[in-house]
Parts: sequence; C-alpha cells; structure tokens
Amino acid sequence: MAVNRRAAIKQLLWVSAGMAILPACLQHTTRASLELKHIQVDGDQEKMLAELVETIIPATTTPGAKALSAHLFTLIMLDDCYKKEDQQQWLKGLKAFEAACKKLNGHNFLECTIPQREALLTNMEANRDNKDDIAFFYNTTKRLTIQAYTSSKYFLTNVNIYELVPGRYKGCVPLKPITRKIA
Repeated sequence: MAVNRRAAIKQLLWVSAGMAILPACLQHTTRASLELKHIQVDGDQEKMLAELVETIIPATTTPGAKALSAHLFTLIMLDDCYKKEDQQQWLKGLKAFEAACKKLNGHNFLECTIPQREALLTNMEANRDNKDDIAFFYNTTKRLTIQAYTSSKYFLTNVNIYELVPGRYKGCVPLKPITRKIA
C-alpha cells in the first residue's frame, strides 16, 4: 500500500510541475532582455526596436546604433526618466507603428527589407510635426537613439574624441601682425 501511495504522490508532483511550466511554454511572445519597472515590452518588440534604431543609424565603416545597444538605452531612459503619460503614449505609438508598417508593407517591421524600412521612416519624417502617438514614438525613439549613439564610448573615443577640460590649450602661439591699407 505504501508503494502505491509514494507512486501517486510522485505522479502528482510531476503533474503539478508540468501545470506550472505549461503557461510559459504556450506563450507566443518572447521575453525581453531587460526587466523594466514601468513599461512592458516583449522580446519581439525589443527586436523591432533594435532594427528601428539600426535603420536610423545604420552600420557603415562605424558600428550602427544596434551594435552600441541604443535600443536598450532608449528603453531604460523611457522607463526611468519619462512621465507615465509619455510612457503610455510611447507604447501606444509602438503598437501603432507596427500597425502602420503592416498596412504599408503587408508585414511587420522585422520582415521588411531595408528599402521598405527606409521608405517607412521617410514617411515618418514627413509627418514629424503631427501630434499623434506614432509621431511621438518615432520622434522620441530617434532623439534617444542619437543621444545613445553620440554619448557611447565608441563615439567619444573613435569618432569625436573627447578631451577633458581645458582641452588643447596653447599658451604661446605666434601671431602675424595685421596690416591694413589706409585708403
């Protein structure tokens, strides 16, 4: 009798563990790499944001914004430094941006080709002055991407070499005398 009871308890534990794990297996979205306090972004939205910042500042002879993690900087700044209303408007704009991309190209931003992405951003640039959620999302993301890129270690050490104050002070510089013609 004790053997059957042990086997039943074991099976009950296995079934309980399976039921606890099952919801995680059935999720269609992936987890984001960051745990944010105020905004909820899934892994697919994070990947889309990474491709968006890469489209804004693409990799050339220098690394692009994605390689410098500008998308993570954007998420952290939004989570830590923006008002709740702005965070909610940005999230609405993110969803509206995806919907606009599907409407324009027939599929989401991750599946678009580079020319399709650039055409979408050109369209966003043309409508920058709008006060809707998509314009807020795009303008905020672009501003934070540029800020992330220009304040990155790579940019400050290789592109725009940062010098501590006072910089290059040259106390003795020979000057040429100014000669004027009197008319």
